[in-house]
Amino acid sequence: MDRARNGALKDANTMDYVQFGQIPFSYATGLRISNNTTTPNTKLNVAVGSILDSTKTYQMLLSTAVVIDTAAVGLVNGLDTGVLLASTVYSVFLIAGNGPTGCLVSLSPTAPLLPSGYNIFALIGYMPTDSIARIQLGIWGAGNTGERNFLYNTNQPTSVVAGSETVLTPIDLSTLVPYTETARYVYVSTSFTPSVAGRGLNIHPTGSTGSAFVSLGQVVAVALASRGWVYARNSGGVPSISYQVTNAADVANIKISGFMFTI
Repeated sequence: MDRARNGALKDANTMDYVQFGQIPFSYATGLRISNNTTTPNTKLNVAVGSILDSTKTYQMLLSTAVVIDTAAVGLVNGLDTGVLLASTVYSVFLIAGNGPTGCLVSLSPTAPLLPSGYNIFALIGYMPTDSIARIQLGIWGAGNTGERNFLYNTNQPTSVVAGSETVLTPIDLSTLVPYTETARYVYVSTSFTPSVAGRGLNIHPTGSTGSAFVSLGQVVAVALASRGWVYARNSGGVPSISYQVTNAADVANIKISGFMFTI
């Protein structure tokens, strides 16, 4: 028998978490998230896997794949509270306790509202929603690592559609990118149309003057498509990148293709 953190005893043959030390520190494997095949805009699939809990005490085990239904509020394998909001990045957790290990979606990146009997959790990824509160379609990375990524099926527009700012101007990415880390890589997709050949588009981590992403237009009035990874830095809880063009007659269109994250 083993004693869970809330004092309840659990049969060792049915435990879905184990004391730290039995599996390598901070080990994460599997737990791939994916859109549900039948109802991809309201449900997520989570594959089997294992991860260390948020307190670095228990290695959590998911031995059977589960389906998260965001319409199931306050329940295991559901949304912790409220209703699904539009244009929001939710956190996805693995949770354990005195019931079967399952998953939970929450607005909080660090403190989900756990169902009764559950007291252990670990962040396993993020779930963005679109402008009408549907789960975005995409691809989540997995494997034997805590460094993972998410790629949107369709590049997501930012506020910069016909940008012409000649000074570094922040772009708020809070509806598209998680903000729990000080900085994270975001995958940027751009279209840049120069007014004169050789003019460029620069994209920087907000607050940095060192160029991280440069697109140089080679032909006047012909759009150049480019992609690359750039750090998004947080300022007041808002992840952002900054851009500028060489001349106000230049035109930039900036979209987000995805982001990296750590679990």
